Amino acid sequence: MTYLKRLPKFEYVSPRSLDEVCGLIAGTSDDEVMLLAGGTDAILQMRRRERVPRRVIGLKGVAELEFVRERADGSLAIGAMTALHTLLSAPAVSQRYDLLRETTAQIGGPELRNVATIGGNIAGALPCADLPPALMTLGARIRLSSQRGDRWLPLDEFFPEFGRTVAEDDELVAEISLPRPASNSGGTYLKFHDRHSMDMTVVGVSAFVVLDDDGRTFRDLKLAYANGAPTVFRARRAETVLRGHALTDEGLEAVAETACAESSPRTSWRANGEYRLELIRALTKRAIRLAWGKASSRKGTKP
Repeated sequence: MTYLKRLPKFEYVSPRSLDEVCGLIAGTSDDEVMLLAGGTDAILQMRRRERVPRRVIGLKGVAELEFVRERADGSLAIGAMTALHTLLSAPAVSQRYDLLRETTAQIGGPELRNVATIGGNIAGALPCADLPPALMTLGARIRLSSQRGDRWLPLDEFFPEFGRTVAEDDELVAEISLPRPASNSGGTYLKFHDRHSMDMTVVGVSAFVVLDDDGRTFRDLKLAYANGAPTVFRARRAETVLRGHALTDEGLEAVAETACAESSPRTSWRANGEYRLELIRALTKRAIRLAWGKASSRKGTKP
């Protein structure tokens, strides 16, 4: 058992602009400096001595990182310091990104959602994080900022291995961008955990379906998983199984089996790997059915 200790001593800095943050982290290492967003995971890491930074840079004062706005092309831009409760109340999220809203509502309770941020949920690189699977299936891209400039990359390329990201030590997640969903699409996020709003996700599955013009076959299917492997990941082979086909029990079984073959869940005190595979199999089929139903209702056809 890991016991929580008092916070270690550190210098706390509270910058007011993104440029100032980039200047503070330039030339530093991840061991020296910690960026603090909502702090729901970072504080625990310090109390467990998993990280003992010399300097902590608080991001709450950087107002330019907190926004939700629609772009002229219909896409959605979200600042990394946007709190989860803000996502739930944003009209653009409620109107067009119900998968994001549905997933956000399943994270913790109101107290946690008032402080936790979308950027922190991503940058923490936890395999049990709930937002990354949903964002991946929505086609999210993220902007990494540093003194060297900005670079964009797909979110599903951000997690190379357990607990790590491809961000350099002098980069931070600044923005998340989502394309506008197709009108004949629907998505859902299902997760298994012991106590609602309290426990970490044992397995989470996000499914996003786009129907063909006939409203009865899959044009596209995206699947992403929390705690199905050492990192959050897309099941790319499973995504191809139903493309061009109608929804059938046999097809769902084939997708679920392929997703299990792509997964490598770990064994922990919460659940062993075999049990997680059974959850992946069951939740995959259920999530696809629900996503198909949402897409069908928008298309005006019966699932």
